[in-house]
Amino acid sequence: MKVISVLKRLGLVGAAISGFALSPQAQEVRVSERKVPRAVVAAFKAAYPQATVRGYAREKEKGKVYYEVESIEGQTTRDILYNPDGTIAEIEESIAVNDLPAEAQQTLRTTYANAVVSKVERLTRGDVVEYEAHVKLAKKRIEVKFDANGKQLLIARE
Repeated sequence: MKVISVLKRLGLVGAAISGFALSPQAQEVRVSERKVPRAVVAAFKAAYPQATVRGYAREKEKGKVYYEVESIEGQTTRDILYNPDGTIAEIEESIAVNDLPAEAQQTLRTTYANAVVSKVERLTRGDVVEYEAHVKLAKKRIEVKFDANGKQLLIARE
């Protein structure tokens, strides 16, 4: 899911859409709703009846197939990765900076004091919750990941 966001920013979406392998282990291709299993569409509509679907994708990672539903509901963007049977594999949802754990907020205020936070997301995989903050520092774009308690895990250049 993140790879497509980066490719969109870099203008390389066509490569991803045409089935270009994004990594040796992941591949994502945009698809129409009719190519998404009914169980996935039904699960999404039941859980998020007010959301507007922005697109669908079929993703293959480590030999396993998933279906992604990209959506927006009010100010919340949400990308949900489903197993073909309609069960959720991962939820990626935009949140406000104030919704980050306190330690993560403190890290952003001190370590990235001069940065502009462009987007914050909560990622949920089963019982595991992590957070991502996308920041712009000077001309650099950085993705900072935090665990559920707000401890910084990873810094990646976008």
